[in-house]
Amino acid sequence: MERLTEELMKLGYTVDTAVGRQHGVVVIRSFPVQIGRHAGKVLDVGIPGNDFPFTPPAGVHFRPELAPNGANNVNPSPLGPGWQYWSRRLTDWRIDRSARHIISYVNKVLLDA
Repeated sequence: MERLTEELMKLGYTVDTAVGRQHGVVVIRSFPVQIGRHAGKVLDVGIPGNDFPFTPPAGVHFRPELAPNGANNVNPSPLGPGWQYWSRRLTDWRIDRSARHIISYVNKVLLDA
C-alpha cells in the first residue's frame, strides 16, 4: 500500500491509509469528479492496493453512495456506512501498472456510473 500511496501523492491527491488499512484499501480524500453525470461532486475513493503493482484493483469504493445497492455490481462496502463497492474490471494492467492508470480507471467507472 505504501507504493500506491506514494504514487497517488505524487499525482497531487490527499491520501488516507488509516480508513481502509484492515481491508488493504488506500483512500483518496476529496476526489473531484470532472466527468459524467456526477461531475462537480467531491468523493472519497477507496482503491484496493494491498499488493500494488502486482494485482489490479477489482473494483472501487466510493463515498458517498452514487447508485442503489444491489444493481450493476454495486454493493455496500466493508469500509463502513456511506461507502459503496463498485466491482469493475481494470483492463490493460500488463501494459501500465501505475497509479495514473488507476486514476484513469476510476474516471472511467465514474463516467459510466
